[in-house]
Amino acid sequence: MSLKSKMSRSDKTREELVYPLLDKFYHNREECSAEEISRVKEWFSGLKFGKEVYQRARREWDETFSSGDQKELLDEILYKIYYRIRVEEFKKEKEEKKVIRLRRIIASIAVSVILIIVGYLFGNVNDSGLKNVYSELHAPYGSRVRFELPDGTAGWLNSGSSLRYPVRFTGKKRIVSLEGEGYFDVKHDPGRPFIVQTSGTRVIALGTSFNVQAFANSEEEEITLVKGKVVIEKKLMSDDSKYRHLLIMKPRQHVGIDVKTGRIVFMDWNTEKYIAWKDGKLVFRNDPLSRVVNEMERYYNVDIEVQDPQLSKYHFHATFEDETLFESLRLLSLSSAMDYIICKRQKNPDGTFKKRKVILYRKKNDLT
Repeated sequence: MSLKSKMSRSDKTREELVYPLLDKFYHNREECSAEEISRVKEWFSGLKFGKEVYQRARREWDETFSSGDQKELLDEILYKIYYRIRVEEFKKEKEEKKVIRLRRIIASIAVSVILIIVGYLFGNVNDSGLKNVYSELHAPYGSRVRFELPDGTAGWLNSGSSLRYPVRFTGKKRIVSLEGEGYFDVKHDPGRPFIVQTSGTRVIALGTSFNVQAFANSEEEEITLVKGKVVIEKKLMSDDSKYRHLLIMKPRQHVGIDVKTGRIVFMDWNTEKYIAWKDGKLVFRNDPLSRVVNEMERYYNVDIEVQDPQLSKYHFHATFEDETLFESLRLLSLSSAMDYIICKRQKNPDGTFKKRKVILYRKKNDLT
């Protein structure tokens, strides 16, 4: 039995009033009256109906994007938004660039609406005596998501990443947890440092802009400081509640840190390529194939297999913006002895599809 069929008659009546106003609130909030804004806040301040809508949206989001299936997507509060975009997607299905861009828009809009619901659902939670209520934001593979935290800090979450944060910052520190990659433009607050915690380090800032890359199972974490100042600390393996000081970073500086030892593996002053992803770009500047593969796998949501170890000696200099997977691979192959095969997607028993696989190999006429 569906959630909708379980609702009481009064809930159904409320449903008929809720969705048009939610649509108006999300798209044209400036046209909402004070009474309408107050009504939306009331719906999501802890009432059963608000919780049901949020749980339904959250569950469908997780199920849809964890499987990669493009079936019904948040057919409650997100249905109108998704339907309009999907109509355009079908019209342009042969134009792969635009299709990719629309899918990213769908992901970003869906997450944004869920965050609006979470914010109103728990907006007054600390006033009621509850503490440590957290929300979690996910960026599905092949997308990037813009966010704004309760303190005014804004930023971007990269493909395959997640960010956990309190729905209201309390105390003397603003602490968030990151797995993957995130760009942060921190709201200045001298009395409360902003702290990004990963599995191995933490980055401490006041008002600054920086990028953190800390994917699971990676041997290195990378931090890029755009402006301001940050302090990097390493988590002690003997006591993961304690940290030791590593370094204070300078603007326009990029560092790679060994996850196990805390040793600084490399330092770079050419920081632009490390933050280009937030603008929808892939930038390589004399980068080895290993880095190119990692970035392209996340950007295009594919699995890449390198058949010939000899290809690892090649370094690449390129900038991609809106190029399809095929176009990017073709351009890389023109500047090296690398060639490629884009495999047909395999279907799973449940009807969904596995990630597309790409095989890289050395050209037959290459004699090096």
